[in-house]
Amino acid sequence: MSSFRAVETFVDWLFGGDDDKNNAPRYQLARAAQELQEKQERLAEAKKKAEAAEADMHAAEERAEQSRRDAEEAKEGAKFSAAEAAEHERARRAAEEEAEKVRHAAAEAAEIARTRQEEYERAAAEAVEAKLKVERQWFEGVRPERLPSEGDVVRMKAEYCYSPGFFHLAVVGTSGGGKSSFINAVRNLSNSDPNPIAARTGIIECTDKVTRYPDPRPNSRIIWYDVPGAGTQNVPDWQYFNNLGLYIFDCIIVLIDNRFLESDLAILRTCEQFINVEAFIVRSKSDQHINNMVCDKMPGGFDPLDIDVDDETRGRLLQIRSEERRRFIDETRQNVQINLGSKNLSPKKVYIVCKDAVLKTWNNSGSLKGIDETELRNDIKECVHRRLQSGC
Repeated sequence: MSSFRAVETFVDWLFGGDDDKNNAPRYQLARAAQELQEKQERLAEAKKKAEAAEADMHAAEERAEQSRRDAEEAKEGAKFSAAEAAEHERARRAAEEEAEKVRHAAAEAAEIARTRQEEYERAAAEAVEAKLKVERQWFEGVRPERLPSEGDVVRMKAEYCYSPGFFHLAVVGTSGGGKSSFINAVRNLSNSDPNPIAARTGIIECTDKVTRYPDPRPNSRIIWYDVPGAGTQNVPDWQYFNNLGLYIFDCIIVLIDNRFLESDLAILRTCEQFINVEAFIVRSKSDQHINNMVCDKMPGGFDPLDIDVDDETRGRLLQIRSEERRRFIDETRQNVQINLGSKNLSPKKVYIVCKDAVLKTWNNSGSLKGIDETELRNDIKECVHRRLQSGC
């Protein structure tokens, strides 16, 4: 039953009348009661809605409060994140600055390393060059870095029985160059002389140590020394001059045979470093070399030992000998100067000799084989006189 019908029923009971809508007073009252009822229902509904709205409002307020708190937390978090970000930015910049410092330090270290590497390579190259230079000088028989001390000079003079008032002359050169034969000849001795004071000679090097030979002629002030050949097994080239103490001699004769060797040039170069040492260059065995050149020019089958030759062959022989002798002299002198110049050494005369002519010349006899023997004898005598006059 509707609320209006319930009101009507109530009114009918109240007034005892029929259900007649034409009964205005009763109907109106019922309508009013119905409307009142409806208003009450709406009021109750509105109250419910109001209560719901109030609940929603409280929920909204709570949500708003939560949102506010969330916003505050977010704000605080944002502040913290900003601080973190700022700290991170400062750390990043510091890291970049540190990295830049490290890169700069690494670049400096690399530059220092490069410079030191260049210095090392330059020093290494200089060391290699110095080593090669020293080895080259040693090979040539020169040790310019180590000049003899006073003690060295005293020791070597004692070893070689250096005697004041005498002229000490050493004959040096390559092994087998004829040093011993030359020393015998200048002392008026032959190689076959049984005299015990004669120097030993032979095809191979017979001198294994510096040997002292006084001149047997009366009143002679020369003491001759036969020195082992340069380049022998016992005396390598680079030790030849200093180790043998050649700096104590008044004069050195460099005896060359077939050709000028590096060891010969090394001895001459070292002599220039010692102003007290005079040097002579002597070309030995000239007669043998000239004979070989002559035989090469003579017709095939020629025997130089055959004395029974016809006049034509003899004339041809004399002509060729004269020509080859002249050629040998010219080529020898030219070759010596070329070799001296190649090592920046001062020009120096070369004396061309043979032992037979030396023997006769120093014995005041003439020789058809002679070339420079007389000049050599005179120049050595002049050197001896000059040195003795100076009080050596």
